[in-house]
Amino acid sequence: MQSGISITESTLLALFTIVSLSLACWLARRPARASVGISLGVLLGLALMVVTSALVGFLGNVLPFGQIDFWLSNLVAKF
Repeated sequence: MQSGISITESTLLALFTIVSLSLACWLARRPARASVGISLGVLLGLALMVVTSALVGFLGNVLPFGQIDFWLSNLVAKF
């Protein structure tokens, strides 16, 4: 069964999610009080994950991710 998301799109989404979670963890360690840091980290993580998923969704409509997957598979098949 195929899903509607391409490999390139899911890889891009995973990369952006890792970056947003890293930034959220970094921000969570900055404030002096732990509760403030956790709250800021959670809010930043959620906001960045929503923004990046919207960005990847937008790019999925603009860029031909299926064609990029086809090109990459042909390139890998040559080696």
